[in-house]
Amino acid sequence: MPDIIAQGTDSLVATQADSLVAHKEVAVRKNIELSRKILSHHPYFNFTEKAGYPLYTIKTATQGKEIYFYMVAGLFLLFAIFKASFDKYFTDLFNLFFRRSLKQRQLKQQVVQNSLPSLLFNILFVITAGFYAAMVIQKNIDAAQWELPLWQLFIYTTASIGIIYLGKYFILKFIGWVFRISKLTDNYIFLIFLVNKVLTILILPLIIAIALSAKPVSTIAWTLSWLLIAGFILYRYVSAAGIVRKDNSISFFHFILYVGAFEILPTIILYKGILSILK
Repeated sequence: MPDIIAQGTDSLVATQADSLVAHKEVAVRKNIELSRKILSHHPYFNFTEKAGYPLYTIKTATQGKEIYFYMVAGLFLLFAIFKASFDKYFTDLFNLFFRRSLKQRQLKQQVVQNSLPSLLFNILFVITAGFYAAMVIQKNIDAAQWELPLWQLFIYTTASIGIIYLGKYFILKFIGWVFRISKLTDNYIFLIFLVNKVLTILILPLIIAIALSAKPVSTIAWTLSWLLIAGFILYRYVSAAGIVRKDNSISFFHFILYVGAFEILPTIILYKGILSILK
């Protein structure tokens, strides 16, 4: 009899232990489900989807400035070669422009007689102006509207500027020959290319900032470059007006007509043409 009572007591204790374990397992499952529901609605972390790589390990295709760097390096390499090869011409050019020497006529004759360095620095102006124009077009146009790469756009702008100035040179030569004012037109041609050469040299540092710097610095460089170009254009017209007044072979009114017909009007037409193409 005592053995039977002992066995019943043991079975009761075992049953109670099993029920406690079962209750604990149910409570653990409920806690897990509750935790899962809470974490699935977490506002900052996603615990329900598959884990992904951190953002800093994902490689993204970004447009670099390598093409700008190589083009700027090429411009400065050309300038360095021309400067080292024709250092005296370079010095005479700046002395003549800034009027730091009293022998202006002698300096002008020396600059005019050096045809090879003059041609090379004119080529440098055309290349620099083409690169600047290409950056102006690319920076101010949405990439979806303009699909040309920078190097191709640079070729088009450089060729256009070269054709414009070559045509201007021959037109002025023709006007001087027809109206027998070759001395006046030659002085004006010399003034145009003198201003262009000096402008090219002064704007090269700004082109570095425009092409390779971040937006705040490049914005300042853009503004300074526009002011510099506007100042040189104004200087050219004022100096040309002084040349015309000293030479009585043409009136100041005819000079204004020339400026409007061959300087301002082609620029407006070119600007309108670019806008119509981009639209």
